[in-house]
Amino acid sequence: MARLIPLVISAVLIATLATPSLAQAPKRGGVFRVPVPDAPALDPHHTSGFVTQVYASLVYGHLVRCPLGPEVQGSVDHRILPDVAEKWEFPTPTTVVFRLRKGVRFHRKPPVDGREVTADDVKFSLERFRTKSALRDRLEAVQSIDVLDRYTVRLVLREPFAPLLNHLANPAHCAIMPRELESKFKDLNQPEAVIGTGPFVLKSYQRGVRAVYERNPDYHLAGLPYLDAVHLEVVPEQNTRLSMLRAGRLELAHWWGWLTADEGAGLKRSSPELTVTTHMIVDMPHMWMRTDQPPFNDVRVRRAVSLAIDRKGWREALLSGEGCLDSGPVPCGMPAWKLPAEKLPPEKRKYVDGYDVTEARRLLAEAGLGKGFTTPIFHWPGFAPPWRSFFDLAADNLSRIGITVELKADEYGKYVTTTALGKFDKMAMGPFGTGETEVDTFLYENFFSTSPRNRSRVADPELDRMLLAQRREIDPARRRELVYEIQRYLADKSYYVWLPMWPRYIAHPSYVKGFRQVDGYSVGSRLLHVWFER
Repeated sequence: MARLIPLVISAVLIATLATPSLAQAPKRGGVFRVPVPDAPALDPHHTSGFVTQVYASLVYGHLVRCPLGPEVQGSVDHRILPDVAEKWEFPTPTTVVFRLRKGVRFHRKPPVDGREVTADDVKFSLERFRTKSALRDRLEAVQSIDVLDRYTVRLVLREPFAPLLNHLANPAHCAIMPRELESKFKDLNQPEAVIGTGPFVLKSYQRGVRAVYERNPDYHLAGLPYLDAVHLEVVPEQNTRLSMLRAGRLELAHWWGWLTADEGAGLKRSSPELTVTTHMIVDMPHMWMRTDQPPFNDVRVRRAVSLAIDRKGWREALLSGEGCLDSGPVPCGMPAWKLPAEKLPPEKRKYVDGYDVTEARRLLAEAGLGKGFTTPIFHWPGFAPPWRSFFDLAADNLSRIGITVELKADEYGKYVTTTALGKFDKMAMGPFGTGETEVDTFLYENFFSTSPRNRSRVADPELDRMLLAQRREIDPARRRELVYEIQRYLADKSYYVWLPMWPRYIAHPSYVKGFRQVDGYSVGSRLLHVWFER
């Protein structure tokens, strides 16, 4: 194992990076309006679905975080920087000690009324995440969380765990909240219980209509945020969002600003006053199958499904020819970790991004299904375009090899608590990974035999061994080679069927300044440095 040099990072660096240049001096004020789906819940630990995290991200801070605004050095900048913790060190490969920043305060809401954050709050928050979250396995390597003094917390690990800091930094995971909340409110889905250390304070919430957030005057990054307020407006329909953006009633037409190539091009033509940029996000469109149930426990059937998908045709028809074909098992938006399909052996590569209807039919016949079969595909219809077309194209492509598809639409609450966690029958379809910043999420969580996010119910002992090895390897170069090895191993297993991935077009009024696209669930991260030039 490589010798681990103690890592100590200071908040001084952040203060320097966060200071704008005189030429770009931001103006204060303004209300930023964002369209969102209705939130099924507000408790960030209890509900792992992305919609809850959109609402929560404006409110909560974390021990550490990824770069924001002018700090961002590239499209995949996942360096770990201070947040509630001002520094940390690894005295051993299985021990990390966090020193909290003094003077970080919770929002001025009862029962805490702006009191200082302490190590006891951190311990409460991390333990609560480990108890309540569907993503609790992200801290499964943590053996104990110890309060050493008012400002010092120690995490002791069972074994070296490479993803730890990234998981602690992700806005969807380990939100720091006051230790009094659970005894005071019991149910933290009440708006009154939404209290954190983040840049905005939830002032009012009318379910199905609007959530209003105001600037946190006590935010620990001096001078931030610049906006007076953020309004999350419940606007479920995408065409309505686009119309509202054109009419000046929204600053974004999607909760993270993401639009398809057609939508982006349309806005460039119709609304030249808008600023439009592109970004390849960390996400994976895919189909998953119950590999513990017939017929998908037969690799020939899974391979046939993959070969039936005309990925190049989809990309040309729906994505303006843009994006990548092999969106998994590591997403295209993680180039440092992804092994491109062209580097796979040809006999394996065809099951990743190939298209061969004749071979797919042959495989089904060999599996005893020459006459075809019928299967449901469960999905959530609320994903933004081109998802509705993806569902229809999947049904069409599979029909060409004799598989009759019954599209089964879930309501959102059911989708995130059942289908997205492998609790469904036969087949399902949707995206995975939006908001994630750690490669282990895409490998261990999707494939490890006991992972709650192992949607395809994969049970492969050799793969389990490989997955554990990569997360225990703390040397980045050696870990990358293990991740490449996993991708080679998975290529012809077809546990999941990967679909084309497209770059997102991001449009906002030209008076919006300082908006930087960052990976993650967080609206708060995207808006921290935003200001209006008008």
